Amino acid sequence: MDREKLEKIAKAQTGTGATPPTPQSSPLFRIIAFFSHLQLGYFSHDGRHSQTAVRVFVFLEGLTAIGIIAITAYLVQLPLLFPPLGPSAFILFRTPMSRPASPRSVLMAHTMALGIGLGMFYLFAALFPDAGLLSGTELSWPRIFALSLAMGLTSLGMIYFNCAHPPAAATTLIAAMGFFDSIIQIAALPVAVLLLLLQAQFFNRVLGGLPVPLWSFNAKVANQYPDLAGLGDREAPYWEKVNEQIHERRR
Repeated sequence: MDREKLEKIAKAQTGTGATPPTPQSSPLFRIIAFFSHLQLGYFSHDGRHSQTAVRVFVFLEGLTAIGIIAITAYLVQLPLLFPPLGPSAFILFRTPMSRPASPRSVLMAHTMALGIGLGMFYLFAALFPDAGLLSGTELSWPRIFALSLAMGLTSLGMIYFNCAHPPAAATTLIAAMGFFDSIIQIAALPVAVLLLLLQAQFFNRVLGGLPVPLWSFNAKVANQYPDLAGLGDREAPYWEKVNEQIHERRR
């Protein structure tokens, strides 16, 4: 069968001889394409509107995420609201591609900080029973030692395990101060962190269209989104400039 006969058969099958419809011409594809242009992943490559898009997304996502956790805490009557969740939410939504925003860093850092803070609190409460660590939150030398050691060990742990997440420093101080006075409060913190991470995955990956890490930080992907990974160009701080000028004069 020659080529002309094949073309005639193809035209007969399509009716008028026109090009058959493609998936790109369907209404569903056009709707999806329209909303994909509203995602943060699309605007991040558009220098004209990238900063505005980031600000709008950070505002809406931060408001919604903390609002959902607060509503959940109210409905189930569990203490799911903790001060460190605020800065964690900001990092997850402002620099979602950065290492501190990876689920591994967030979950490991907060969990480790909670354990170290509680460990130091109960250790010094047992070593110094007369200091009243279990009955109040006033400062004393044993409590100061507990806070200092908790902060130092948490910082060391985040560096050693490569899971730096600055808001976890607040978690260890809150725990070492003795503000977690029940098993329910202790268990509620990891649950709240997991809830925040799930929201971040939905907002950033589904609504934002960003290839945020599911667990560990990915340097290759982060380099494609420097601003959202905290790698964008920024002006050097004042004291850094002064230091550079001093070194130039000494040369």
